[in-house]
Amino acid sequence: MTDAAGARHERAGGGRLTLRRSTARSMKSATPALSALLLALAAAPLAGQTPYTLDTLHVTVGSRTDPRLPSATRSVEVLTADDIQRLPALTLADVLGWALGVDVLARSPAQADVGIRGSSAEQVLVLVDGARATDPQTAHFALDQAVPLDDVERIEILRGPASALYGADALGGVINIVTRSGGGVTARAEGGSFGSGTAALRVGGGSAGARGHAAAEFQRSDGFRPGTDVRAVQLRGGGAVDVAGRALRADVGWAARDFGARAFYTPPAAPYDEYEKTRTASLVLGWEAPAAARLAVTPRVSIRRHDDDFVLKRDDPSFYENVHRSWQAGAEVVGRWATSGARVAWGVEGQRDILRSSSLGDREESRAAAFGEVSVGEVGRAVLTGGLREDWHSRYGAFLAPSLAGAVWAGPALRLRASAGRAFRAPTWTDRYYRDPSNVGDPELRPERAWAGEAGADVVARNGARLSLTGFVRRATDLIDWVRDDGAPPTSPWFARNLGRVTFRGVELEGSVAGPLDTRWTARATALSLRADEAASGSKYALRPLDRTASLAFDRALGRGFGFGARTAYERRVGEPGHWLVDARLRAGWRDVSLYLDGRNLTDARYLDVSGTTAPGRALYVGAEWTRRGGGADR
Repeated sequence: MTDAAGARHERAGGGRLTLRRSTARSMKSATPALSALLLALAAAPLAGQTPYTLDTLHVTVGSRTDPRLPSATRSVEVLTADDIQRLPALTLADVLGWALGVDVLARSPAQADVGIRGSSAEQVLVLVDGARATDPQTAHFALDQAVPLDDVERIEILRGPASALYGADALGGVINIVTRSGGGVTARAEGGSFGSGTAALRVGGGSAGARGHAAAEFQRSDGFRPGTDVRAVQLRGGGAVDVAGRALRADVGWAARDFGARAFYTPPAAPYDEYEKTRTASLVLGWEAPAAARLAVTPRVSIRRHDDDFVLKRDDPSFYENVHRSWQAGAEVVGRWATSGARVAWGVEGQRDILRSSSLGDREESRAAAFGEVSVGEVGRAVLTGGLREDWHSRYGAFLAPSLAGAVWAGPALRLRASAGRAFRAPTWTDRYYRDPSNVGDPELRPERAWAGEAGADVVARNGARLSLTGFVRRATDLIDWVRDDGAPPTSPWFARNLGRVTFRGVELEGSVAGPLDTRWTARATALSLRADEAASGSKYALRPLDRTASLAFDRALGRGFGFGARTAYERRVGEPGHWLVDARLRAGWRDVSLYLDGRNLTDARYLDVSGTTAPGRALYVGAEWTRRGGGADR
């Protein structure tokens, strides 16, 4: 646990948080330039051909019945491998920072928390190829995955609750990292500021009946400030063979991260030089039915192990050391049945969580669930999807999570959509059992429960311009946060506590258009308000979201393999001043070779990161990649 977030708040000039704002006030904060662009997009004529339709995106997160439904009825964003290749991003956290409504709180390239729609990191569920990968000990390890960036085919981001599909933790949303299974060879090397360097290799291939792939990535950095150096290795491999008309698939991953963690878990002024080592290993086995099968049953088992070794004094580990090892073992069986008028999915799953910890003790818990989902209607006209899931937790008992989502097409280029659902989160082991002079957990914490709903509209003009507007509300009960008693001095400890009822309201706007200047332009803005029945002094996580964001990005192909993309973004967090960031990538390609030059925080903006210290300043990176395409289809 960490005292850094509170120090961050105090250094930003925050005091007691009074969290009462209206959605109307939030709307007024959208930038004039963005508002003008969105009005122009809305006024674009809708007649004629629509080269970019509303219902062609297929994703696996958000519905078990039909891959067309999540993007039709819910707020979903997909970052493809091509998108990632154009972004000035070094890590998975860097990529997620470009997504709408996603809040990435990075400490270094080795560790970052991620929230969605004002949620804490504990309220976001992370999947890898559809298998649960969120750590039961703490969400600080949510992105501690064994997935090299070059092995990512796409990242699917579902904004909004999803406990009716995936169970616990999906209050703010779900992030599904889908890995590549296709062939070819990719080799990449890059280096730049802060003594940073990366070397990566991925190979894949096979025949129609059997295919395999392997990927490796090594990263190092001296850190943007003393005590943030990083050494990381990620390995991943897998394959599939066709058995009885189905793909028998196996994927295995392993990652090692050794990194300086100064001020990660203690106040910035503390005289400690923390250091941390983590190890992640995962195995997933599944027997997958063809996507087009009318009746299909898919079994899958998964195992994930995570080791964490933290020392307070880097040169004297015996002074204070925490050692944790957690195991997650799960199994599920999912069935699908499709007819001309309806699609049905059902399934059962179970999971065993085990912890062996020097500070949290030895813990074991079990989970089980049964769920069903029914979809009726036709994409392009009107669809309605309902889901129901019953979860059972060995400590907290049963929880029922219903959901309902639908969409109506008012024409070939206008879609209206809405959804609602119930979600929950069980306290982590750290929430309950961690204790030191600065942080005190509570074994009697109650689970978080929330209702959430959204409504939105999507428009595509005849010139390909797009406009999306979404409003949402989430009402949480027994929200868990680390807080101090009102009026307590800054040296007093943080206590894990259920805060009662907290209501989040927000608006998301997005518009994109091809042109002018033969350039693809994308403008985005979000506004969030929250109201807590119980005000908190120095909230550490749950009441400190981004409440205003705005960005304008463009990407242009310059011809002869050259291209340029950039984004300027404004961010403001509750209780802190806002700041502007500018990132860019210049790229050049010739045959199988591509070169790129990345600029991060080009304006050298000064602001505080999640540790309460100054975030990285201006940085430049140069890289080269060689790619030889191969056969085989990605997931």
